[in-house]
Amino acid sequence: MKDTEIINFYNNLDQYAKDKIDRQLIDLTNAKKESRNYCIKVCPKCDAVNPRFTKGGNANSGKPMLKCSCCHKRFTYDNGQLTHYSHQDESKWDQLIVDTFSQVPVEKSAANMNISTYTVWRMRMKLLHMLEKMIADTVVSGEIELDEKYILNSHKGEKKDNLKPRKRGGSASKRGLSNEQICLPTAVQRNGTAVLKATNTATPTSGDLMKLSNSIGENSMAWIDGKTAYNNLLSEKHCEIRVMKDHTTYTSLDHLNNVNAFHRLIEKWYKGYNGVASKYINRYAALFTLVREYTGCDTQEILLSIKKRMHQITDFFRIVDMKKDDLFIYSIS
Repeated sequence: MKDTEIINFYNNLDQYAKDKIDRQLIDLTNAKKESRNYCIKVCPKCDAVNPRFTKGGNANSGKPMLKCSCCHKRFTYDNGQLTHYSHQDESKWDQLIVDTFSQVPVEKSAANMNISTYTVWRMRMKLLHMLEKMIADTVVSGEIELDEKYILNSHKGEKKDNLKPRKRGGSASKRGLSNEQICLPTAVQRNGTAVLKATNTATPTSGDLMKLSNSIGENSMAWIDGKTAYNNLLSEKHCEIRVMKDHTTYTSLDHLNNVNAFHRLIEKWYKGYNGVASKYINRYAALFTLVREYTGCDTQEILLSIKKRMHQITDFFRIVDMKKDDLFIYSIS
């Protein structure tokens, strides 16, 4: 559509439609500005809060550096962000975010960005770790639904001497729920966000579910499927409990439709990845949660929002740390 056609189309709209378009343009413009503004509030060298920073020349990589007025030490302007400790420029990281939320395979992303597959995989791990940190303080409250999602354990990309490799689409060697199943307790706020985190294998105990305590709001209304292990957690939070034994008892108010829909989304994405190494499952759980949150959004809108939110935190997670820090550790006997 030509510019003149766009202008004519805009002029023929009623005032309500014009105002709505104007608001959206302003919101998108502000989001783009905020996505590029990273303000360092704490000196990464001396931990001084809101010190005065001055220009400190350039690093060997060419990145601009800042100098703290308190400790007089220098650091790069992107300290604690995705591009920190990285040889890839911001455009490559932007493409990685878009590809990750579009479930583009690592091999295809590597080809599009003209870098190695292993480099893209490491960049994705760093991104997922930051996403996990970004939503770590999420709290669901009001009307919430709780249930568990079970996925088969996987040591994808890693050889273990005491375990035989399992073919894609294989099944567990034990019947029913066992320590071969990773449990993902899930709490979904109706018309809101969600919490998803692996805490154990097999059926969760009340102690396992208490790990969700910081993520559940006080005095909420909670719908569960009857698992008594939730009772201690919900009692501590003074929540009213409604038990749904099966789908035949569902009504327009009493149901677990939201958490079940989230679990179907997880199944879809998990299948698209052909499984995920279980030690990294909580990093992917953060991605699944955000994919649900941004359902229906344009990829560029997601990119701007994610960058804006990441600028609110700092993360000094390096590539060398990705295979040893913040992993979900489980054992199979």
